[in-house]
Amino acid sequence: MNYDITVSNLQDKGWRMTKIRKAIIKVFADNPTPLSAGQVEEILNKAKVKADKTTVYREIQFLLENNCIIEVFLFPNEVSYESAELKHHHHLVCEKCGKIEKMTRCVAEELSREIYLKKGFKVERHVLEFYGICKECAQKMAVAGRD
Repeated sequence: MNYDITVSNLQDKGWRMTKIRKAIIKVFADNPTPLSAGQVEEILNKAKVKADKTTVYREIQFLLENNCIIEVFLFPNEVSYESAELKHHHHLVCEKCGKIEKMTRCVAEELSREIYLKKGFKVERHVLEFYGICKECAQKMAVAGRD
């Protein structure tokens, strides 16, 4: 997310740009991986920006409604958010440490074409996430296994 462009676009639409709103936009601009509302609140607290949980959720809802961010469902019972400006991608999620990496090559494009040809169904959007063990955790497990 480009901070300056996002702030400018919202101002052009007539929205007030409060200190909290700008701070939350900055959080998403500075963090390329999906963040939960709790993580946003933590980052704000570390930056000495006072924002209660209700305000954080309200501002996230505002950014969702204005198409600045999108919802990402990576973990059970938890919604994360990331910039809506990002190029279409999928996520690699480590089930050991929680690390999230982007995968920009979309393996579902070919499948979408096949679905259309065989079923006449036009896929408009899809969600595809990969869960497993990241390289670092796999290495740690291998080293621990040798002891």
